[in-house]
Amino acid sequence: MPRKIILLLALVLWARPHSSLAEAKAHSTSTSRQFIVYGADVRVRGAVCDLAETTKKNVLKLLRLPDRWKTPLVINLDYPQANVPERPPSRFDFSQIGSGLKLQLNLLITGDLNGREVQRELLRAILIEMIYRARTDVPVGTRYAVPPDWLVDGILQSMPGQDADEAAQLLQTMVESDRITPVEEVVRQRRDLLDPPLRKLHDACSMALVQLLLDSADGRHKLARYLADLPDAPNDSYADLRAHFPTSLGRSAGKWWSLSVAHLSASDRYEMLSAAETARRLDQLLRFTIAGPDGQAHEYSLGDYAAYLKIPGSRPALRHLSQQLLLLGARAHPSYHAIVQECYQLSALLARGRTRKVTERLARVASYRQVVEEQGRAMDDYLNWYEATQLKTMSGAFAEVLKNASEEDKPPRRRDPISVYLDAIEAGL
Repeated sequence: MPRKIILLLALVLWARPHSSLAEAKAHSTSTSRQFIVYGADVRVRGAVCDLAETTKKNVLKLLRLPDRWKTPLVINLDYPQANVPERPPSRFDFSQIGSGLKLQLNLLITGDLNGREVQRELLRAILIEMIYRARTDVPVGTRYAVPPDWLVDGILQSMPGQDADEAAQLLQTMVESDRITPVEEVVRQRRDLLDPPLRKLHDACSMALVQLLLDSADGRHKLARYLADLPDAPNDSYADLRAHFPTSLGRSAGKWWSLSVAHLSASDRYEMLSAAETARRLDQLLRFTIAGPDGQAHEYSLGDYAAYLKIPGSRPALRHLSQQLLLLGARAHPSYHAIVQECYQLSALLARGRTRKVTERLARVASYRQVVEEQGRAMDDYLNWYEATQLKTMSGAFAEVLKNASEEDKPPRRRDPISVYLDAIEAGL
């Protein structure tokens, strides 16, 4: 018994200084009062508060949600300690207490602290609070659900200030090499198991996936619902995502995924093409050459598939054509989007040797393109007429011509005394 009492007293004496230090630890509260930052000096705490608020603001703007947080996030900042060398740079604690949930993010302040990694951990914690916002009755000891890596990195990559041009270059490399990472692989990938180059590629693909989901019908609401349902999600993460986005990730998931990757591969680096330039480039792509058995190159169009599908080099040529049409669709004029997309699908079908209803679909494309071009010419004619007849100010380009014409239209002046007298009265002399 005495030994137990001594051990208990030693434990109390050891714990009291630490508890007093914890109580005396300085803290700062963010503007929305959701983030309470402990430790470090006031400048570091202020920077972390600003970064957390900016991250939350960007997430709410992306999902178009109001700020209705319920559980505050405690951010504990510490410096490295010699007696705890193995302490991880970040650790998230989730627990159930009497008053509700407790969310705490522990960050280690070091000289090589990566601001992007801190923002990633803040974003993950913000999403966890959104997941459990309506779940106040979580049993003690329950393992909490975390947002998947593709969602965290996709949202982070879509935020202002990120290098979207580098991501576009990586995506364009995948499109040109015809090695687009399957969407199910992106969903199931774990970022911490990848080396740095593959992490950048994962970030770019995650951004394309998030953009694909947001662009779908009611995509922002569905993505918010997907977050809220994560604690009840099955083990198959891709099946769960498909259940929430049946249109974008249903039967034609590969097509929509390829179009999303191609669109982002051209964004932030190129301007949208005009209708005339889109038509010109489309005509160039649809006239392609294939080397025949004799070694000579012959020119074909998509409608000549009965002739060129027998040639061994037709399949690689068609695959290359489909890649180029995919890139063109990302920059095409809006009036040509459906035309370029249909040509891309037809070239992909022919590359696989499927010719069913290709002739009918090509005829519909030609008919629709004729309508689009006639409407374009009509709009050009109207704009030219409007510019010529409805200008509010004179350009000055024809001032000399109009002056000469007005002078020629004037009658000759009479020089008799009465005419001279009337001219003087008119001039106010």
